[in-house]
Amino acid sequence: AYALVEDKDGSDESDHDEVMKAIMTAMGNDDYCRLLEWCGMCKHLRFDLKGAIQCYERCSELEPENTEILVKRAGVKMDGANYSEADVLFKEALALNPTASDALLHRANLRMLQQRVPESETDLDTCIRLYPNNLLARLRLATVCMAKEDLDGAKKMLEKAEEYDPDSSEVHCYRGELHFAKGDFSEAKSEFEKAMECDTSNPTPYVNAALAVVNTPSAMGAMPDFAEAIRLLEKAIEVDPMFHAAYVQLGQMKLSMATDLSRAKEVVELYDKGLEYCRTPEELRDICSMRILTVAQIDAAHALHMETLNMQ
Repeated sequence: AYALVEDKDGSDESDHDEVMKAIMTAMGNDDYCRLLEWCGMCKHLRFDLKGAIQCYERCSELEPENTEILVKRAGVKMDGANYSEADVLFKEALALNPTASDALLHRANLRMLQQRVPESETDLDTCIRLYPNNLLARLRLATVCMAKEDLDGAKKMLEKAEEYDPDSSEVHCYRGELHFAKGDFSEAKSEFEKAMECDTSNPTPYVNAALAVVNTPSAMGAMPDFAEAIRLLEKAIEVDPMFHAAYVQLGQMKLSMATDLSRAKEVVELYDKGLEYCRTPEELRDICSMRILTVAQIDAAHALHMETLNMQ
């Protein structure tokens, strides 16, 4: 049972301690810990890192040997760029359970961020040895291979991953990225389309396919199919309005094709929409800077009595 108390105006926080006590009494310590864990996850997804870590640390106090909580705490630290603290938490988790797959996987990500590629590869190799059908470990090891420019190794790892899950959208995404790295843009687009078919809610292949379209060489010096690329980017935003990369690519593409100032102003409106969905300070700064530059170009065009941003 849940003890719920709703303030009439939704703003009174004076009774929160009483509510918490009521919830603890009604649910018991074990259930209360799960509730804290879910609260931490929700706060983490909203990039409320301070709130998330408070929930997870309280969970660790209640369940000090719960490796999953330690890994989630480390994930929050990573998102806050506190890599040394994250490393300590991963060590604690693996000391409790040396075969914890999540700890090995996420520490491999940390080590990639720290540019400790061989150590990342070691963690992933260990995870695959312990759990041969772990799809994520194989996909991330393929990423490590690509980072090392070992494209053959990445191809073999992706083929093995596909054996375990031939309908994985992520597998086709990674295969598309591998073709993209080789400059095989047509093959890359084909893989991204397969990824869309496997999971229509995954925005990544739409953005990647758009990039493949604009990078595909055209016959007789013709322009790339920007209309198709824009359609794909708009679809990515429709699928996931919080997908930052789609706003970045779509804004830049539309601005480069703006035939008049009204089209350029539509890009500003696009950035305004993107600002509503920013999850991190980096995303906010990214879109803000692009919006400022776009507005500056439009204002300059108005001052010069121009009807387009084309300076020719």
